[in-house]
Amino acid sequence: MSKTVITIGLRQAAVYLMQCLIPIVVVAAIDNSAECCGALLSALPGQVSFSNTTAYDDRVSTIWSVTAALHPWCFVLPYDTNDTSIVVKILVAHQCPFGIRGGGHAPFADSNSIHGGVTVDFGYMNTTTYDEDSKSASITPGASWQSVYETLQPHGVTVAGARDGGVGTAGFITGGGSSFYSTSHGWACDNIRNFEVVLGNGTVINANVDANKVLWQALKGGSGNLGLVTRFDVYTIEFPNASNPNIWGGSAQYDLSAAEDVIASYVDFAEKSYLDENSSTSLFWIYSHPTRSLTLQVAMDNTLNIPYPPAFDRYLSTPGLINTSISSAPMPEITAQNDAGQPAGRQNIWATTTFGNDPRVIAYAAERHEALIANTLASQVTNDSGLTSLFSAFPLTQAMIAHGTANGGNAMNLEEKSGGVNGVVFGASLAIDGEDNAALAYPLMKQWVDEVDAYATSLGVNWNWQFLNYAHGAFQEPIANYATDMIRAASLKYDPDQVFQRLRRTGFKIPAVSQ
Repeated sequence: MSKTVITIGLRQAAVYLMQCLIPIVVVAAIDNSAECCGALLSALPGQVSFSNTTAYDDRVSTIWSVTAALHPWCFVLPYDTNDTSIVVKILVAHQCPFGIRGGGHAPFADSNSIHGGVTVDFGYMNTTTYDEDSKSASITPGASWQSVYETLQPHGVTVAGARDGGVGTAGFITGGGSSFYSTSHGWACDNIRNFEVVLGNGTVINANVDANKVLWQALKGGSGNLGLVTRFDVYTIEFPNASNPNIWGGSAQYDLSAAEDVIASYVDFAEKSYLDENSSTSLFWIYSHPTRSLTLQVAMDNTLNIPYPPAFDRYLSTPGLINTSISSAPMPEITAQNDAGQPAGRQNIWATTTFGNDPRVIAYAAERHEALIANTLASQVTNDSGLTSLFSAFPLTQAMIAHGTANGGNAMNLEEKSGGVNGVVFGASLAIDGEDNAALAYPLMKQWVDEVDAYATSLGVNWNWQFLNYAHGAFQEPIANYATDMIRAASLKYDPDQVFQRLRRTGFKIPAVSQ
């Protein structure tokens, strides 16, 4: 088996560079697929899937986005933490490039699987357990939020997780995680009591407020840069009525001519969100190419199951209201319905930015969505493209940010970036069929986000912060806007050989230090 030639001084140079806080990124020079996958198969028989097999094809097909469904040398599926430690040791020993797949819901290429390497697939580690004594749930990284909610509901509890049930737990939490409970409990990562982590040398440790606190904080937003998280111990949230564990929520649709008033209602809601931390909202402009329609919708939810709380009075009295679809229902029912609106098996493009709670930027983003996507792109794609695009806006408030500090600190860096004011997380997302159609969509989606960014900057309200869970891997770098120094310091301490910078190929990396 051929080996890469390494010069005598590389190790010394690596140590020097790490001391200077410069991450090392080494691209594999050879194809050692047989060596890497063979070693994994010998150690974990029955847990490695190769191309041209049904098991391999099944793993590719269960990746949510076709855009992200890349074909690795092999998939390795650990059953537990010990298996995961074995996997890491083998990957390092043979210098195997690898990717990490949790729930497989990230939308861009190289987000959860790779070409030219091994995909560590947590599909077998998909359990949730509840401990009544500690009032916490233990969730493994391959679980979906739908399975988490369904497991916890009989106990009369839930957790701060995704609004769409099909989203995976691991990437969602380590990227931050916005939920129905964001205003009342903070980001999903702010609700983690303990991380069980396999480090780059295969060691298994726990990170919490009492042990490895620096790692615990950095994992709350640090994504896959620090290790493989094999268990999340999450504080649970009790439903007000355990025998009726429902939340109240749904959506309202408005005539497009009502956009100015709806935006004003949204801005007002966000500024007053501290008055009702159990109610939440989002704005949506949705373009459907099959029906050639553009619609304006508002999501409204209350986690205490209070129908029509006063927080939504202004929305519901806004002229132009067409209809509402709002009810009291179990959370798993609502998250399953939300997930049905994001079917798998399509080409997907997501991107994001964040700005102050300014109605002018929201209106501009809606205008550019209509011009670039509903008009320009719609005129270019094929009739069977199934193009659907979404402009979403959700409040990022000081009430929400405060939970990060109160719960021990995180790596989101919002205390600095927000400047003490409320903001808007802008999400641009698109689903389409066909690679040619996706290629037409990509530059227009990027243009849309770039123009919104530039406009927010021109008004002095751009936060220059990108929410990692919504960011695009090709042209956005959210870790650069998070608490980069905190994440880098944790990386150098807990991954001194920089395994998750050199060998990991998926997700967002810690940016190099400018010289």
